[in-house]
Amino acid sequence: MKDVNTYESKDKQIVPFLLIQQDVQFLGVRESGNIIYFQFSPSEKCLKLVNDFMSRKAPLVQPKDLLDAIETFRDRVFEMKEKNKYGGSSG
Repeated sequence: MKDVNTYESKDKQIVPFLLIQQDVQFLGVRESGNIIYFQFSPSEKCLKLVNDFMSRKAPLVQPKDLLDAIETFRDRVFEMKEKNKYGGSSG
């Protein structure tokens, strides 16, 4: 059972955005089958940021920071897929 103060997302736009927010802590990832969920805290702050992001009211961010976060997201996803592909999957 996941912690109620943990926000999870697999979204390729939301995750990098949350990775660069100063008031949000990246907790790690959780795998469920072939799906990778990125976990953040506190949940309430994440939900507000995600709602603001979706309604185009999110705080402005540095483009370089966002691009670095997108690259980190992709690297983590590919790393997990490779691990599962070559028999390193947990179960």
